[in-house]
Amino acid sequence: MKTVNPYFLNELLSPITGLTDDDEAVILYQNMNLNDEAQYRKIIKDLFKPHFNGISEIVQQKSKLALSYYLSKDNYDFEGVFESCLPPFDPPKNPRDFFVWLWEELFGNEDYKISDVESFKEVPDVHEPNRPVKNYK
Repeated sequence: MKTVNPYFLNELLSPITGLTDDDEAVILYQNMNLNDEAQYRKIIKDLFKPHFNGISEIVQQKSKLALSYYLSKDNYDFEGVFESCLPPFDPPKNPRDFFVWLWEELFGNEDYKISDVESFKEVPDVHEPNRPVKNYK
């Protein structure tokens, strides 16, 4: 059975994690238009893409799989994932859109759909994204 770890979604959100407590970041994004896809995409290009390119290949693969898996599921709580990282700005009106845009900016036109999501087992291990690469299975 294939496994997926939801905490790799949090790894993808690292560039904005905890910035709700950063006054400069909050001021920077305070006038953000929640209806403007282009603003979100710019943030993804400026912050998330360099972060993703800077993490190890195995963490990239596991993060990509997690994003693909959860985008392929019906009714996943993307708002909860987004808000749990304590970002300095609100998600778009449909929080799933942010993750779709993240996929598109990181992986272009590559399809994220996994047709056999039922063949995966979710293994929520909060520590896995922080383990040294040599300890990955």
